Order: sequence, then C-alpha cells, then structure tokens
Amino acid sequence: MFQPRITDAFLKADKYIKIKGSKGKEYHLSTAIEDMNAYTKLTDDIFLTILRSDLPELHEAQEILRKIERRDLYKYLGETQPPEGNEIQKEQYDLLPAEVAASKPETEIQDVGLKAEDFIVDVINMDYGMKKKNPINNVRFYCKSDITKAVKITKEQVSKFLPEKFAEQLIRVYCKKTDRESISVARKYFVQWCLVKNFSKPQDGDVVAPELTPMKEGWSQDKSDKCQHSKEYSRVSKTLF
Repeated sequence: MFQPRITDAFLKADKYIKIKGSKGKEYHLSTAIEDMNAYTKLTDDIFLTILRSDLPELHEAQEILRKIERRDLYKYLGETQPPEGNEIQKEQYDLLPAEVAASKPETEIQDVGLKAEDFIVDVINMDYGMKKKNPINNVRFYCKSDITKAVKITKEQVSKFLPEKFAEQLIRVYCKKTDRESISVARKYFVQWCLVKNFSKPQDGDVVAPELTPMKEGWSQDKSDKCQHSKEYSRVSKTLF
C-alpha cells in the first residue's frame, strides 16, 4: 500500500532531485542507476530530502509523502490471479487500469465517476529464480559415502510435501479515491473485471459484490461443500418431518 504512493512522489520529484555521481556528473532519481556512485546514494534519506526541501517544484511530491506519514494511503481493493498459461505480459501492464475502469457491473450501482487514472494495478511475478522450472533439478548433491561424486536427487527421493509449482503471478488493485462510496463501487468494478478476465475470485468477493460472484461458474461453493450442505439439509429434514 505504501509503494504506489512513494512511486508517485518520486515521479513528481524526479527531475528536481540531483545526485552527484562519478566525475561530478549529476543524475536524477530515475537515472542514478546508470552510475554506481550515484546509485549507492539512493538511500531512505531521499524521502527526507524531498520533505525538507524548499524548492516550490517539490510541493506536490511533499504532499504525497505527508499523506504517507498520515497513513492516508491508496485503498487496497483486492488480489487475484490469472489462469496458468494466461499470465499478463509486461506490454499489457499500462492498459490494465483502463480495463478495470471499463468493467462497470451491469447491476445497479452508484455512479461515482471512476476513471482509469483512479486505479493502480500492480502485477507481481514470483518464482524460484528459473521461471516455472524447479531450480533443484539443476543442482547436484554429494553424499558422505563418496564425497568425490555428485549425484542428482529427484523430489520422489526427498518428500511428497515439496511444491509442484515454482512460479505464480499476483495482481493487486488499488484505488486512488479514498471516500467510502467510491471504494465500495471500485471493489465491484474489480470483481467484475476478474469475472470478465476469468481470473480467480477475490477472497472477499462474496462480501463486497455478492450480486456478481454467482454469475461466474466455478466461483460458487465447490462440489464438496454443496454435497456436505445437501447431506446436512437432508438429515435435518428427516429429523423435523
């Protein structure tokens, strides 16, 4: 929740913050990575440097950082995941806020004027260092019986509790508007977007948009729950009648 705010503040301050690197050359926040001397100066002090600056050009960035200090953050709408094999590609990232803003539910909701710029979509890719591959498959092990010979060990030789998947993509959505009405509506937009994109159901989807989740096959209770509820209903019915 902090990262989107800090990112916005640094973008506002970028061209006004100068960092001296090798041979006296000056860099900005976004270009300091080009010089290791300048890059190593990008510490937490940058936060305070912006806040304490007298430059009028940094006023907007300072306001954002003060909101962080007050915990006035962008509101978290929820998290979802795409189906395996249909992960969002990097070139699609910039289009996602507009997609969410266009996902107005067909059910009756209050019009609060949500736009693409009101949403932040954070795509997080996590893996074990080799995308979808198991890195242990490329590791050789030594045993005490012969410390000169390296051997490969399969997961079946270790444990049945080892993971089957080695990469996943998480999608987290935030709203820049913070009033209660906008957040309530924005959560429904998010659930509708997940429904249309065939993403996983948000954890609180049944709570924030109970009128939407039944529309998606597979988002209702799973078969085991349905079967259990059916058995309980049957047992209660026999007891009563």
